Amino acid sequence: MFNKDKSGKSIILLVIVICVMTFTLIFVSRFFNNNGNDKAEEEAFKLNVYEYYLEIEDYKNRNTEQNINVCGIELKSVIPDIIETDMSKFKIEQGQLVYIGNDEKERQWTNEVKI
Repeated sequence: MFNKDKSGKSIILLVIVICVMTFTLIFVSRFFNNNGNDKAEEEAFKLNVYEYYLEIEDYKNRNTEQNINVCGIELKSVIPDIIETDMSKFKIEQGQLVYIGNDEKERQWTNEVKI
């Protein structure tokens, strides 16, 4: 009888250890996957911002107007390839691209991109 109690406790302990290890592996894999996704998101956003800067410079080179002030849908006249969701995040003020969105990561990423 003493032997049965000990083996029952061992099985319960083994099940608990397996559950803890499974949850740990799931947590670690999700943590590392999110970091990879954040990096990819950052690079894609920065690439878009860089392209917007280039298009603004191209517009200024083609036109005599240097102090461009546009926002919203009017951004398409200066940056034809702007993503629709980015039209609410940016404006052009005094010929410079300005981030006006609420996401602090995107604000920082915009400031890190320079031509």
